[in-house]
Amino acid sequence: MPGGANLGVPALRVPQLFDRQAHKRTPSILFDGGTRYDKLTTKRQRGWAVLQRNVNLLRNIALASLFFVLLFFWRYQVHVEIQLFSRGWIRDAIVPVRPLSSNCFDRNRIASSSYNSSLADAPAYIDVHAGLAMPLGRDCYDFAGTLPRHPLPGMTLPERTIFHTYWRNDLLPLGPRQIALLHSLLATQDRASTSVILWTNAASPSALTNLPILRPLLDLYGDRLDVRSVNKRELAIGTPMEGHKLLDMADKQAWVDGDLVRVLVLHSLGGLWIDFDTIATGRDLRVLLEHEWVTQWDCYDKIYQPLNGAMMHFYRESPYLCEMLHSMAMSPPPAKNSVDWGARLYHKVWRTLVANGQRPFKVLPFCFTDGPSCRLDNRLPDPFGDTAAEKRWGPGRWQDVRSKVDSVWAVHLHNQWSKSFPQGGWVDEMILKPVMKQVELYSSTVGVEAAN
Repeated sequence: MPGGANLGVPALRVPQLFDRQAHKRTPSILFDGGTRYDKLTTKRQRGWAVLQRNVNLLRNIALASLFFVLLFFWRYQVHVEIQLFSRGWIRDAIVPVRPLSSNCFDRNRIASSSYNSSLADAPAYIDVHAGLAMPLGRDCYDFAGTLPRHPLPGMTLPERTIFHTYWRNDLLPLGPRQIALLHSLLATQDRASTSVILWTNAASPSALTNLPILRPLLDLYGDRLDVRSVNKRELAIGTPMEGHKLLDMADKQAWVDGDLVRVLVLHSLGGLWIDFDTIATGRDLRVLLEHEWVTQWDCYDKIYQPLNGAMMHFYRESPYLCEMLHSMAMSPPPAKNSVDWGARLYHKVWRTLVANGQRPFKVLPFCFTDGPSCRLDNRLPDPFGDTAAEKRWGPGRWQDVRSKVDSVWAVHLHNQWSKSFPQGGWVDEMILKPVMKQVELYSSTVGVEAAN
């Protein structure tokens, strides 16, 4: 109409090609189910599907990787050992070879001492040093089996040998593990030529002799078992450590003072040292006594720590022990809780000896005294292991372990004082029970002798 009058009739509107269409928003499927064609829902469904595919892919990769890892370890052995050493420490403490002391190997000094040169220099019937590390298979145990079971006629051996051990009375009370060691020595070794001295840091031997756990052994073995308080200052008289300020040094592990006591006691009396964290198998130790020796630490031949003194044998006032005491006196103080006066000392002295043209002491192969310290494939099993696992051993496995135990002289347990030997385990069956039979036999023969 003229003038554009509005008569109530809507104006006709022609849609334009590029007009924006009205959009009706559909609620999300997360809240009300929505429709499968909702854009947001479709995007989420696609995201979940992609995530699921990725998870499945990663799972398949993980399973395949696990399969190949298991296959790899089934077919190959991997030997990895990582140790960190300060280059400065190696340069200062390990590499240098210091000169020998002025008189430890002096002929006149040796001649005037109690060192039995005729015993030390006598021809040996057996050689305890294999010349190889023997880390493979049964090599070490088979080599041990070549040594005679008992001394051969004609062997030049000490008339009497003292087995020494040491107990720090202030650290732990004497317990069944220590009693087992004493029985394994006194009941199984030749009673006519061997005895044991139990050294303690207690002010009086009565701190141990009055213990109910030790009293039966003192009654049974009589004068073959002696308890003494160690006086390091008295033992050091006449040695390079005499009056030294470090004689009273000790630590909470009994390592530093224990290592010092080893050398002082053997220098004063001679004999065979055996740490209390050890159990003897009952094999005759006299066959090893033609030589003076320490032991190999383990089958890994650690480059800076290859030697161990948990068991060691030296004659009284040995020049080797004199040289060790000289090294202690002249070297920097040992670090607490370290083997500076133990393993590293023996290694240092050994290198000094050969560098100065002196015949070194022998080194017993690791398995003779420390069979558990090697790889899974050739070591003795864990002495404190689960007996349930051992019960699954077949006859071949059990016999293999038994033959190894029969070939060696001791099992070093490396402290682990909180553990006990499981009943029915291989230590119980192959060492402890045979030892206790020997104890019963010893007790019966002592009773017969007393009656006569």
